[in-house]
Amino acid sequence: MRNGGKRPATGLHMVVGALALSLAVSACSGATGGSGSGTEAAGGGDTGAAKQIQGDANTVNNAPVKAGGSLSFVLEKNVDSWNPLTSLGSTVESMTAVSAVMPSVYIPQPDMQTMKLNTDLMLSATQTSTSPQIIVYKINPKAVWSDKTPISADDFSYVWKTSNAKDCPTCEVSSTTGYDQIKSVTGSDGGKTVTVVFEKPFAAWQTLFSFLFPSHIAATYGDITTTAGLATSFNEGFADKPPTWSGGPFTIERFEPNQAVVLAKNAAWYGSGPNLDQLIFRIITDTTQTVPALQNHEVQVIKPAPQVDLLDQLKQLQGVDYQVGPSYFWEHFGLNLNNPFLGQNPAGDALRQAMFIAVDTQGIIDRTVGQIAPDTKPLNNHFFMPQQQGYQDNVGALGFGKGDVAKATQILQAAGYTGIGTKLVAPDGKAVPELRFVYTAGNQLRQTEGTLFAQYVKPLGITIKIEPTDNLGASQIHQDSRYDYDIIVFAWVGSAFPAAISAPLYLSCPEGVTYCGSNHNNYRNADVDKWLKDSVTNLDPAAVTTALNNADKQISADAFSLPIYQRPSLLAYDSKYGGIRSNANYIGPTYNVAEWGLLASGS
Repeated sequence: MRNGGKRPATGLHMVVGALALSLAVSACSGATGGSGSGTEAAGGGDTGAAKQIQGDANTVNNAPVKAGGSLSFVLEKNVDSWNPLTSLGSTVESMTAVSAVMPSVYIPQPDMQTMKLNTDLMLSATQTSTSPQIIVYKINPKAVWSDKTPISADDFSYVWKTSNAKDCPTCEVSSTTGYDQIKSVTGSDGGKTVTVVFEKPFAAWQTLFSFLFPSHIAATYGDITTTAGLATSFNEGFADKPPTWSGGPFTIERFEPNQAVVLAKNAAWYGSGPNLDQLIFRIITDTTQTVPALQNHEVQVIKPAPQVDLLDQLKQLQGVDYQVGPSYFWEHFGLNLNNPFLGQNPAGDALRQAMFIAVDTQGIIDRTVGQIAPDTKPLNNHFFMPQQQGYQDNVGALGFGKGDVAKATQILQAAGYTGIGTKLVAPDGKAVPELRFVYTAGNQLRQTEGTLFAQYVKPLGITIKIEPTDNLGASQIHQDSRYDYDIIVFAWVGSAFPAAISAPLYLSCPEGVTYCGSNHNNYRNADVDKWLKDSVTNLDPAAVTTALNNADKQISADAFSLPIYQRPSLLAYDSKYGGIRSNANYIGPTYNVAEWGLLASGS
């Protein structure tokens, strides 16, 4: 196996999940709507400056568009894996790069609540029985891969087998959630009808079968009737190189590492659009260069991490529209429990708790995103956003994130630490080494967060070395000595389905591995496992909320993950284009890329 022989077991792939606590389901057409164009916020008008656009989240910036033209969209990190369902590939950049190539059955909408059926791909998806639970999918007869091979039940079966941890336990899937509850996937009607039977009920079945793969291409990488062939195709064949195939509106023409992903129209596309002739994902890892690139018309869409200086620059641009709003992305500090000084033992517990108590999350907010969104408060839950029913403060209630150095000092003293304030020494007499804090290269926001973290823990006698990583995914999974961390900062993504998306981040890893799935920190707690497993199978929303908050209280007390804030979303684009809008879910703004286009004359 790759990745140092570490075998993923359970985890998160950002597009599957368990129980939908609030789910709106409707049909989704690829056609552009004719209303909801949005309004300019106060301060726009005729000043010539960039205009903040507001309106219905699902329809803002709808407008008549014409065929033709090219558009460049900025990615802030390189694409290091082309399989978005793996632990390494479940990054925003990977998902965005393949979103116009890999079809999904349902698509999360910008309102952060609705999952819409992709009616380019599907005719219907219907629950026909509850005992056992049976879902019948009807695939569009016209839906084909770019080589004209029909999209069929075989493609659904391939995703199931590579994601259920039974048919392919060595597949490096980032989550098994939902797929491990399926008993069978059967095709009929020439493969255009798919019948899925569940062993255990799964309320959020609409979250399954996102990012479909062509099974006939998988078979060219190995014998997919075997575990070895499934693993080779999934871990390597679909991960190591850009797709030469497509089931979406575009195909990838070429990939220039650290430069660009260039896409053209898919000649075999069976749905509405696309309007653009060419779509380019420009890779710009230095976030200070994204606004100048937009200003110079080198790119037409940017989605930067929100920073006050960047937004101030953006507001000065002419011919640019932008949107600011809430998102499901939440920033956090994670501690690597594989480090013996930070591990789940009495001394490690005290050190982790002391650091989290010394850190001032409101202070971080005030010096970063709070300058853009002044109402931003510390996030004190690992599963629920403040706007969601079920949110309660399980983190701040423990004193974490309060910047209380005196209390942190008391905890260290009680645990037997010495050298507090100078050079910290563990109870066993060993000096606490310099801790490696990793953030995404070029991301000034996270560099600032790292600098502040180091300042907050310095009075405890802790030294932090702040390092950028050019491959966040590799660092998250401790790929090798170069890509590792003691402390890391990045954003997880939540959803309307907190059990579905977030529970797998905290399910215990097997003994002998350094990470599993999306549990990058190697966290283990048997009680948390029990609550989380209940949350992904229970059909009672109130019981799920209780289970998740019970788990969150323990996760928070175990002090290895410190939520900082719910991150505001910022999207800016050339005002000559229609159809572009913010979508603060995992799939991002490209969820409707087939609708994008240059505004029609006079619009």
